[in-house]
Amino acid sequence: MILLCILILLALCGPAHGTCGQTCGLRPMGSTLSSTRVVGGSDVMPGTGAWAGIASIRCYWNPPVSVHVCGGTLINSHWLLSAAHCFVNRTNPLSEWAVVFGATSLAQTGPDVEVRRIKRLIIHEEYVPHLEFNDMALVELDRPVRCRSNIQTACLPGPSVKLSEMKNCYVAGWGDRIMGLTSSGRDILQQAKVQYVNNQICNSSEWLDGYIYDFNVCAGQGGIGTCQGDSGGPLVCEEKRAGFFWQIGVTSWGIGCARPKRPSVFMSTQYYYNWIWKMMGRKPVTPTVTPAPGPVPTYTAAPQPTVTQPTQPCPFPREKLKQFFIMLKDLLQYLKGKLF
Repeated sequence: MILLCILILLALCGPAHGTCGQTCGLRPMGSTLSSTRVVGGSDVMPGTGAWAGIASIRCYWNPPVSVHVCGGTLINSHWLLSAAHCFVNRTNPLSEWAVVFGATSLAQTGPDVEVRRIKRLIIHEEYVPHLEFNDMALVELDRPVRCRSNIQTACLPGPSVKLSEMKNCYVAGWGDRIMGLTSSGRDILQQAKVQYVNNQICNSSEWLDGYIYDFNVCAGQGGIGTCQGDSGGPLVCEEKRAGFFWQIGVTSWGIGCARPKRPSVFMSTQYYYNWIWKMMGRKPVTPTVTPAPGPVPTYTAAPQPTVTQPTQPCPFPREKLKQFFIMLKDLLQYLKGKLF
C-alpha cells in the first residue's frame, strides 16, 4: 500500500504530457551529441540530441508524398518559429503545407509523430528578401501540439542572457530533399556541434566582411555547418550552469556549406525576443534555472505584422546577391595568389 502511494505521488509530480510551456529547452530522453557534419553527417537517432522542439516544414503534404523545405522549432503548443525566406516566393497555398513534429526521419509516421496544418503565417514586417534582413517568421498551428518526451518547446533567450557564457552549441537539419514516405537512408535528421563565432570576428575582412549585423549570430567552421534545407532550424547552446538549451539562432543563410571562415549565419532570437512574443500576444516562458543578468540589447518597436502568401512554385533555388559578391571576392583572391 505504501509503495502504491509512492508511485501515485511520483506520477503526479512528473511532467504533464499533453501540455507545453511548463519546461523548455530540454533534449529528448537520450545521451550525448556527436560532433560531425550536418551535411552528410551523423544521424540523430530517436530519443537523442537536443532537438525535441525541431519540426520539418513541408510545402506539400499529401501522403505518401511530401516535400521538406525548411526546419522550424516549437516555442509553445500553438506557435512555430522559422525563417521568412522559407515562405516567400512560392505559389502553392498554405492549405497544402504541413508541419511535422516528433520525427527524426522524414519518412517517419506513427503515434510519436504529430502533423499540423498552418492556420496563420506572420512574416517580419521589415523582412528584406535576398539580403535576408529580419529573416524571421512565425507560424500559428491549426491545433495545439501535445508535448511529450520527444516533442518539447525551445527556450528563447531574453535580454539578460549572456550568449558569451554558453557552451556546447549545436545545429540540426534534414537538408533540402523531396521524398516519398519510404526511408532512403539519407532522410534522417543530422546534427553537428559547432563553434560560436562572435560578430566582431564574423564581420571581419577575412570572414564575412561587413555582411553581419546586430540581428545576426554566426556559428560553424570548416567542414561543419548548415546548408540549404536546414534553413529555419535552430542553433542551440547549452546553459553553462544548467542542463537545458537556449535557442540563440534561426538558420538563415551561408556562403556555400561548411567552408573555412564562412560560418553559417543565423537570426538572433535574443534580438527578436520582444518581436516574437508581441506577435504571438503572449508572455515569454522562463526556464526553471534563471541565468545571470547580462547586457540589454536595443530593440525597435515593431508595427503590425504582414501576412504573406507564397508567390512562386515550391521548392525554389535561393540566390542571394551578397553570396555572389563574397564568392567573387574569394575567386579574385584565389586568382591573385595564382598569378602573383
